[in-house]
Amino acid sequence: MLEVFFVQNIPSFASWLKYISPFKYAFDASKRLTFDRDVPCDGSGVLETVCLGQDTGFATVGEVMDYLDVQGSVAFNVFMLVVLSIVCRLGAFYALKTRKAVERM
Repeated sequence: MLEVFFVQNIPSFASWLKYISPFKYAFDASKRLTFDRDVPCDGSGVLETVCLGQDTGFATVGEVMDYLDVQGSVAFNVFMLVVLSIVCRLGAFYALKTRKAVERM
């Protein structure tokens, strides 16, 4: 939802929201796992901007990751998913605890 799946021009005031979205880290990890080796330039147009000027016929992993704007390794993205999960659980626990304390009064 907050990842740039379809939206290319996110307003500057909302650009930080992607860093608190678990979808960003899951999608970045899946892109890292999918493109783990050089990608052939087959003329499909998907990686046309990356494949321009390639003499070898392959786009390197680094070029593809830069083009797809992937940040961090798979381990980093999984770590961030775990951290976000723990923070959400602690936030929910705290909210329920304070609500129960208010009801006792």
